[in-house]
Amino acid sequence: MPKITTIKREIEIDQVKENVWKALADFGNICHGHPAVSKSFITSSQKEGIGATRHCDFTMMGASAEEKVTEWNEGKNIKIEVAELKKMPGIDTMAMDLAIRNSGDKTMLSGTMTYTMKNGFFDIMNSLMMKNMNAKLVDGIMAGHKLYIETGTIVNEKTKLDLTAVQKLN
Repeated sequence: MPKITTIKREIEIDQVKENVWKALADFGNICHGHPAVSKSFITSSQKEGIGATRHCDFTMMGASAEEKVTEWNEGKNIKIEVAELKKMPGIDTMAMDLAIRNSGDKTMLSGTMTYTMKNGFFDIMNSLMMKNMNAKLVDGIMAGHKLYIETGTIVNEKTKLDLTAVQKLN
């Protein structure tokens, strides 16, 4: 049975829950708040909800992914699974669950990334360096969404993000 790696983070966003959900529900435009995605777009006729799909081009190694919504709880959470990864060696399965909850007049955004590696060699590489790289990636996703949702600033790999606002949950 493959070993599952889980990375959990949380960040407070100075916006009401409805505004945070609106940004998350704009499924095709993950690139607006994700510093490692240079381009993203919907690939299905369905723009939101379970079954919607998108394509993402990443800023590293010419990598790309085909992703699918597998869980959609309106105003609460969205879970995305990677259906196909290109030029990302070693990763077998990957998913990201983004969930929101009220925090007074602000909103808490939590992100949980889970993934498995293709074999024992990559499990070792994961424990040596890839888990730390993916943890930094999740930190960037959280901080990038905060900046985008609060200010409308579209982030990219060079955007200065406040990673100190990201809380580690594991």
